[in-house]
Amino acid sequence: MPFDPDFIRTLEALNLLARKVRSGEARSDRASPRRGASLEFADYRHYVPGDEIRYIDWNVYARHDHLFVKEFTAQENVHVSILLDTSRSMAFGRPPKFEGARELAAAFAYIGLVNFDTVSLYSFAREIQTHRKFLRGKGMIFEILADLNRLETADRSDFRAAFSGALPRLKGRSLVLVLSDFYDAGNISEVLKTLQGQKFEVHLIHLVLREEMEPTVRGRVLLVDLENGREKDVALRPEILERYRRRFEAHCAEIGRIAREREIAYVRVRSDEPLERRVLEIVRAGGILESR
Repeated sequence: MPFDPDFIRTLEALNLLARKVRSGEARSDRASPRRGASLEFADYRHYVPGDEIRYIDWNVYARHDHLFVKEFTAQENVHVSILLDTSRSMAFGRPPKFEGARELAAAFAYIGLVNFDTVSLYSFAREIQTHRKFLRGKGMIFEILADLNRLETADRSDFRAAFSGALPRLKGRSLVLVLSDFYDAGNISEVLKTLQGQKFEVHLIHLVLREEMEPTVRGRVLLVDLENGREKDVALRPEILERYRRRFEAHCAEIGRIAREREIAYVRVRSDEPLERRVLEIVRAGGILESR
């Protein structure tokens, strides 16, 4: 999945948002509101006995006859865990939703690595598979791309089983990006509670297709559930399609509602749109990506 140079420059101008402030172990290029020694100047405050003399700004003293010390923002590491849904429902569409999710996973990984965040890659359907843990530095993107290219869809969705255990995490701010079609949405609230209980900040990226939102097929068809193989012969009349559209929108709205209740960033994107448009849509939605 090669990126063209213009798109790479777009990615390099972005940050993954991690709002919660925790003390990190490794330095990165991401500033936090926590005060500490670094090269990023934040503000002045009055000198108090015990402050380090080297932080006194003598130019300010010469102008105002008062001692002020410089404060700096700390540079903190963010650990980014990318979780890619590989259940069979992700194979639906032309191109499949999985292709769009895989491209976005690569884009998120590159954004994290270029900002010196630590990046891990996982896939899940009924259980979580570990592919790469705690990678750091832009050159590691090739290892992630190789793993993404090897991934295929298999098995059915089971969020509760997949997220029953703890994800590996580093000390400091930890961010989880879940890329899925949320076929098994019935258990999503429980999963989000579990991840937040492990002190992860969670972002949800919901992959959909135009043909899911506005199906164009008409007449008598055989529908096959990709997750469990069940078949159903259906006459797709206008009223049936309208009922389907309402249920699909309700499904998406329910995921958004649960995310809002848990103060989690959620965005729905069309996986069949160009990758750059998907990334810009995520930026516009807010809460997940920002320009730096």
